[in-house]
Amino acid sequence: MTNYKEEQELELEALESIFEEGKELEKISPTEFLLKFKPFPQDEEENHVGVILRIAYTDEYPETAPEWELKEMWENCMSDQKLADLKGKVEEAIESSLGMAMVYTIAEICQDWLKENNVKALSMHEEMMKRTGGDEAGQDGEDDSANEAEVDKLEEEEWKGLKDKPMCAAADRVTMDTFLEWKKRFDVEMIANGTLRDPKESKAQSGKAIFLEAQAAEAGKGKDAKEGGEMVYNAALFGEEDNDDDLDDLEEDDEEEKEKAGYP
Repeated sequence: MTNYKEEQELELEALESIFEEGKELEKISPTEFLLKFKPFPQDEEENHVGVILRIAYTDEYPETAPEWELKEMWENCMSDQKLADLKGKVEEAIESSLGMAMVYTIAEICQDWLKENNVKALSMHEEMMKRTGGDEAGQDGEDDSANEAEVDKLEEEEWKGLKDKPMCAAADRVTMDTFLEWKKRFDVEMIANGTLRDPKESKAQSGKAIFLEAQAAEAGKGKDAKEGGEMVYNAALFGEEDNDDDLDDLEEDDEEEKEKAGYP
């Protein structure tokens, strides 16, 4: 009778001797672990792509296929099409390896594929230009509507399946109450370091307002003005123009012009 548990332990022990634990291999349980693959594991060259393979042994592994999952190491480092291509190769390797330890075989396939496809993912615009032939397409007189249709198609592929992606836990979502609580703490911190002014403090009065308040106070007391006479509001002190003075100046100028012209 096959001792599946012993075979699983031996394979995992071999994997631990090949892959650096904590960096390339992460154990979740005695029967479940993660393997992290990059084209250049030691970063001797720039890595544009990377994947994480999750393996969970079934009770009868390797006679039966393990539970597995393959996902990007970094968000949007690979197109959906490329990730699907790699998943297809993993599935083929599993089917052809049933009955024997297969994780290292899968690892080699992933590593080789990543090296061959170590290319930075293109933006939607770059992908569209590549598909339509770039500037040459415009020189050949292709209709702009064809390019727009290509962009729409790429956008559809980009957002396809978004509604099916799981949302974060309800406890981690931002609500109006949690936002207002954060805003309250933020304002207190900004007021404390002097970035914001405390709205409870009275606003500083302008010079004009202070002057008018003082004038009103004197009038209310019914006192005579002191030696300097009554306080008179001078608009010029507050940057305001005195329109009466301007009119007087204009009248004087007009009289001078009439005298020069010989009018009585």
